[in-house]
Amino acid sequence: MPYFTKIIETKHYSDMSSRYIAWERTAWLEQEPGNWSGDDSILAIKDSNTVHGEVKRRILQGHNSIISSEEPSEEWSSDDAAVFLKFNQSSQFEKEFLLAAFNPTEENEEQLNYFQPNTDNRSVPGSVSSLLTAALSVLEVGNFDVETKGYYKATYKTQLTSHKLLEFINEDNEADPANENADEENKRSHQFEIPLESTTYIVANGWNVGGESHNEKRVKSLVPSNLLDNGFIDFIRNGISAIPIAKKLSPDSLKFGHVELGELPDSRKGESSTQGNEK
Repeated sequence: MPYFTKIIETKHYSDMSSRYIAWERTAWLEQEPGNWSGDDSILAIKDSNTVHGEVKRRILQGHNSIISSEEPSEEWSSDDAAVFLKFNQSSQFEKEFLLAAFNPTEENEEQLNYFQPNTDNRSVPGSVSSLLTAALSVLEVGNFDVETKGYYKATYKTQLTSHKLLEFINEDNEADPANENADEENKRSHQFEIPLESTTYIVANGWNVGGESHNEKRVKSLVPSNLLDNGFIDFIRNGISAIPIAKKLSPDSLKFGHVELGELPDSRKGESSTQGNEK
């Protein structure tokens, strides 16, 4: 019964892992956003490989999980796993690791892989979404670019090692032959794996900006009159505005595609210039 309880617990944590991978996409950019031309260092970018690596320490360490944005100095190992990932076999005192490695022939224990995470990013399915994507492509004429592949699928696979009591239910070696590679894979002759897989789907918003100037560029590209804001037309308007009755046609008075960002309330600004922003 304790063994089956640990299987249920592992499935629960597998679900948590896939959810973590999917939901991290709502807080971090996979890559720089469209229409961006600034310094990537100020963007909240975290690629999928980094997110996958965080699962082991943030989820599978159980209550001992350390929440930190910094890379750990040491590699994660099975010794760091939560208590539920270790169990005692019958007639033995030493605890065994519940998960089975996907690369059992690996001699270096630090290189054993117990997890297979994956993130898939594609366009949102459905007819309405297709129409919206087509509409957004038209707006690219105004230098507008937004991530339309906001449909994320996060999959987390792991496998459990069998309990000794389950390996000898069928003692007929002809119907249930022993594993010829058991010694090479460091397994018992009838040891088997129980696969577990959890999948989470999420639709994330692709409207991400990288600061004030990028925000202004994004909004300005959605204003149709922005197309009239160019040097040639401004030159003509300057000439026409020399006539007193057409003075207001000058670029200083009639600003095509003008965008002005609202001031951020003082309560939302930081205590210093490093924490806050003027707008």
